[in-house]
Amino acid sequence: MITTKKNGEGINNNQKLATKIKRVLVAPLNWGLGHATRCMPIINELLRQDIEVIIASDGTALELLKKEYPNLKYLKLPPYKVTYGSGNMVWNIGKQIPKIGFAILSEWFVLQRLIKKYDIDVVISDNRYGCWSWKIPTIIMTHQVNIKIPIRWLESIVNVSNHLALRFFDTIWIPDFRSEPSLAGDLSHGFSLTKVKYIGVLSRMKKMEVRQDFDIGIILSGPEPQRTFLEEKLVKQIEFIHQNIDNEISFLLVKGKTDSEEFKQSENLEIHGYLTAEILNKKMMACEVIVARSGYSTLMDLVKMNKKVAFIPTPGQTEQEYLVKNLENQGIYWKSQEDFELEEVIEKIGDLKELKMENIEKNLLKNVISELITLFPKRHTK
Repeated sequence: MITTKKNGEGINNNQKLATKIKRVLVAPLNWGLGHATRCMPIINELLRQDIEVIIASDGTALELLKKEYPNLKYLKLPPYKVTYGSGNMVWNIGKQIPKIGFAILSEWFVLQRLIKKYDIDVVISDNRYGCWSWKIPTIIMTHQVNIKIPIRWLESIVNVSNHLALRFFDTIWIPDFRSEPSLAGDLSHGFSLTKVKYIGVLSRMKKMEVRQDFDIGIILSGPEPQRTFLEEKLVKQIEFIHQNIDNEISFLLVKGKTDSEEFKQSENLEIHGYLTAEILNKKMMACEVIVARSGYSTLMDLVKMNKKVAFIPTPGQTEQEYLVKNLENQGIYWKSQEDFELEEVIEKIGDLKELKMENIEKNLLKNVISELITLFPKRHTK
């Protein structure tokens, strides 16, 4: 019988499979807030199943989760520091590849130390490609198994490299559905990778009955400086609408700045720097229409809430442009950041469509985590 060693004791394969996971490190990428927010259902389910959770990240993602889970342990990982200065994705990312590559290598070395120091059993990484190990099982969560790039030959090279990198992980979790209609479309389907599990829509939000207090809710997120550019553009448009068109149109603006306690309120405009999940859920449900980036985590939130939407893809993020174009057959409204006008949204408000899916499967995440903590082979090579 094959055995492994830990602290000098022989452990057979059946014992190894029966080992229950006790401590999980959850490591979301700090690239906007979406990677952190979609990890929240995973964290909640792990805690519900009596698993200790340690969170590792950096920047605003780390700060957001600290606000949501003040009693958990937090560790810092090297930052990627990706910015979107222009609308050219290839140029934006291409010039930052050395910086990103160094961050991935650095986080790998940091992770090995953290695994040993904190006796981690499993790592769940949300798009942090350096968070894998030979010591323990590691999982990567991503909806972009196939990455969209405007240049076809470059897209092929990038996806071959992406698939090779994903193979370092023991399992790939995809926050989508295996069958059509799916939310991510070609991004999460049509590849030859194995060890894949579809875990359904992940959202901290839910549909609820509340009074409608706002006509339009603007929920900002995403990398700088584009988040700030959009904020400045929309604030000017709100001022113009109130002064020249209709000062009775009510707006909610959540800036998505975790370091800001800003709160301002006038008769028809309410501004917050940041809101925790429970309060944000209620505020968004109180809006007739949500204006937001078309990031994947935002899509998952809005699917859960069945809200009318108007999307503004982040300039230079081909993925966000693909996602909204993929939703056009549902009649979902979107415009580029350059062309977006709140006045037009107001004119079309009665015709805007809700974002929803009919095939949402229940308990996918619960079942995957139940399987993880009871059946996932734990390696004993620390």
